[in-house]
Amino acid sequence: MASICCIPTIDCAECSTNGDNRYSCQYSPSGNNFKMGVKTGPHGLHAVATEDIPAGAVIVQCLPLAQSPIIHGPAKPTCFRCFFQEGDDDLSGRRKKETLFRCSRCQIARYCSKECQLSDWNEGHKLECQFYVKQRKMQHISASGEEAAMPKALMLRVFAALKLSRDKQSVAETPMIKDVGVVKCGPMHFSSLAVSPQHHSPSESVKVLNSVEMRLIKSIMMKHAIGKGKDNDTSLDEQTVAAVQIWGYDKSDDHKHNRTNDEENPKEKLFTLDQALLRTDDAFRKNNFGILDALHSSIGEGVYPCAALLNHSCAPNAILSYKLDSGVVGKGEAFHPPLLQIVACRDIAKGEELTHSYVDLMLSTKERQTRLLKTHGFTCECKRCAEGEFVVLLPQDRTLWGKWPLEHRLRVIDQGERNGEENNVERVDLETALNQCSLGERDRAAILDCMELLLGKANQSMLSDDVEEELDCLRTVVNLWEDEDIDWWWTPFNLPLYSVRSQYFTALLANQKIEEAVDQLEFIVSTLIIAFSHVQNHPLLGLQLFTLGDLYACMRRGRKAYLTYLYAKELMTVTHGVDHPMVIQLDHKIAEQVN
Repeated sequence: MASICCIPTIDCAECSTNGDNRYSCQYSPSGNNFKMGVKTGPHGLHAVATEDIPAGAVIVQCLPLAQSPIIHGPAKPTCFRCFFQEGDDDLSGRRKKETLFRCSRCQIARYCSKECQLSDWNEGHKLECQFYVKQRKMQHISASGEEAAMPKALMLRVFAALKLSRDKQSVAETPMIKDVGVVKCGPMHFSSLAVSPQHHSPSESVKVLNSVEMRLIKSIMMKHAIGKGKDNDTSLDEQTVAAVQIWGYDKSDDHKHNRTNDEENPKEKLFTLDQALLRTDDAFRKNNFGILDALHSSIGEGVYPCAALLNHSCAPNAILSYKLDSGVVGKGEAFHPPLLQIVACRDIAKGEELTHSYVDLMLSTKERQTRLLKTHGFTCECKRCAEGEFVVLLPQDRTLWGKWPLEHRLRVIDQGERNGEENNVERVDLETALNQCSLGERDRAAILDCMELLLGKANQSMLSDDVEEELDCLRTVVNLWEDEDIDWWWTPFNLPLYSVRSQYFTALLANQKIEEAVDQLEFIVSTLIIAFSHVQNHPLLGLQLFTLGDLYACMRRGRKAYLTYLYAKELMTVTHGVDHPMVIQLDHKIAEQVN
């Protein structure tokens, strides 16, 4: 019999009627206000639609059990709790502090307000702070070392959040956002996350457990598990048992969702703390989520057990977005941690399994399956992985492929589906369109090696502020695929070329070479139209169209700007929501082009 998670289990009478068997997860408002349910199957629990869901609908919203922003790199300084970024406006239109202040102890965590700092201290930073302070004293770590320690620090944040929930006896004591369909997972849900049957090899286990970071984590956890000031009155064994119980691994539940008739009463198995930490490390690898901002850039990592119920598909019907905003919490308005929203990217029928993609959808089938097997331990059998399941419309003359997808789509928006139809086109298998190449493996590798050498030279030129040399190297790489004298064929929508064009476009834009930048972005958008054709609505394509529309407007190409904005709005109304500031901006830009 399957145990219930935070979402009602449809095919389990015991779970559906026993409200106490929900891992103490909390809902807002109370009751089953969700478009998502859970069913059991050959691969354990999976999420399904409990009603017909239109494209753009928010299926469920999840608060994180714990979260951690990117500390260094291109991302702006970010509040450790609400992920507000320095100098930005929030979605309500209010501007918070231009400069975030640091935690006085660790000097790493940043906050936008005293309210966020106080809440975050209790929810997880109190242990993370100890970790950073002690690690710096032990190793004198650099900024890059702090960044590498992020996943381990997140483990401490989860541990602190689990203990806080258990100490309160009920998650219901925690103030919740008053939006419909919000769930905050309770202390027992994290321990149910899926892991591999064999989390680590013996040698990997020894390496992980003997690392400086993990030894430090164990010490902090054990002292926190039994409470402040009690460590001198308890044995190490008692501290270990208390820590394991907080993780929820005090009884074996590895096969909880996949028991056979012979395993109705499995023999109880106690976890050691080392086993609990290895299991958690594996759960992090397979279930954590990269938190993205409105521009689809990674700004952190979060633990969302509810969202982990969605299985993978290379042809997903849902996407994930993150709401970084204030909301009604308790008796007033406050800034909450990043709210993960599961959004339908196309119409979904009642009973259909809900899925999202775990990997880059621009990868070839072979690369996707290799990556999924390595990181998640399974071979994907979705519709897209069955060759021929998805096709795209392209010219019969493949030398015309390059910008045709964008030009065709804008023509359809301008003239309508019927008038926008074209002759001399054919249906092409999606994998063929993205990966077809006439070269053998050796010749293909030689071209990629040449590309890497030129990209390395371009990066060196950028670091030395030699702009012309950088642009010349990137231009040469792009021309490897575009030389009219070449006697081989490699689809213009291939991933290596897309990556180079993206880097070239960024460099051109930074140096105010607008016309050349537009040329590259038109190729980039065309590639995304093909790559995401089976998803129907993808946020990255909408964002690139938004940028392209702005560049058309800058060049006074009014009609093209207008059509491109319309296309961007069509997508972003689904992926971002009709009330999102960027969609509202698109409305204004469209009106400006009309006038």
